[in-house]
Amino acid sequence: MADDSSEIVREMAESVAATNLKVLADGPAFNINLAMANAVSAQQQMNQIALAITSKAAESIINTSPSEGLAAVGAGMQLVKAGQTTPPVYSENV
Repeated sequence: MADDSSEIVREMAESVAATNLKVLADGPAFNINLAMANAVSAQQQMNQIALAITSKAAESIINTSPSEGLAAVGAGMQLVKAGQTTPPVYSENV
């Protein structure tokens, strides 16, 4: 009977050791899966933001009258011209 008892204890110890090894081995895989799920979630959130921005830009383009568009183009052209002819500003401390 004592011999059977020590065999049972040995088998239980091996079983516990195998279970502990499996838990330790599964840890990195769990963390990688969690990281992938977080990355997918972040990508979906960025896609929703991009869709909202695109929709707002399209709405702005659709709702802009031709006269407003020409005024914006004229102002943009003046800014480009000013940027081309304005000399760079240098600091005297350099």
